[in-house]
Amino acid sequence: MNTQQGSSFWAILLVVLVVVVLVIAVMPNLLTSSRGLPQPGWTSLKSLACAQADFRANDRDWNHVNDFWAGDVKGLYTMTSAAVKGAGEDQTLDPSIKLIEQAVAAADADPIWISAGGENAPLSRFAVPSAKAGYWYAAMRADGDAVYRQDTGGDPPMGRCHNLQRFGYVAFPARAEDGRYVCIINESNVIYCIEDRRNLTPGGSAPPGLGVLPPEYLNWPSIEERNRSWRRLD
Repeated sequence: MNTQQGSSFWAILLVVLVVVVLVIAVMPNLLTSSRGLPQPGWTSLKSLACAQADFRANDRDWNHVNDFWAGDVKGLYTMTSAAVKGAGEDQTLDPSIKLIEQAVAAADADPIWISAGGENAPLSRFAVPSAKAGYWYAAMRADGDAVYRQDTGGDPPMGRCHNLQRFGYVAFPARAEDGRYVCIINESNVIYCIEDRRNLTPGGSAPPGLGVLPPEYLNWPSIEERNRSWRRLD
């Protein structure tokens, strides 16, 4: 090996060693940043956001308004099209829209049924309430002073269960041992998480109801609050 080749060899070896050192230094941080993240909750929140985009763009409930469903989680599965009057039990004649998995619909923390002018079927026709992969889901109530549930004036009228521009969802662990993160998503399709080691559902009811959640988890946080306390995942 001549002098020039020897110099090139040692230069390449030095670069490789530097890269290896950098990888070793960065890898623990990468592992720490991903450890404990609520992957099931994350995935299902994304599916809710996709379902909302479909619901609004295609007027899935056929109320002749391009709006989001703001009533709850399960309505994205149980709602029927108003093209057929009422939410009949015959799924062949009047099928539910089923824009989300049945398991996500069953994991709606809110036990309240919104009839939406008689066009929404009850969850009991399809599933028994239960957490999905250790997480419950709920429709948030407001974005600052803007309440999510509004009457968008559709035809047929369905009451206060839609929003023209906004929606928000929260996912939280069914038990403290199921996870330590509460995550949220809205129409921006960006997930934010906050660490919370409390047992948010001490009674173990299924569904637990929205009363178990601190009020701040049902109201979309301001930019200042997100920057201070929440972590953006994507």
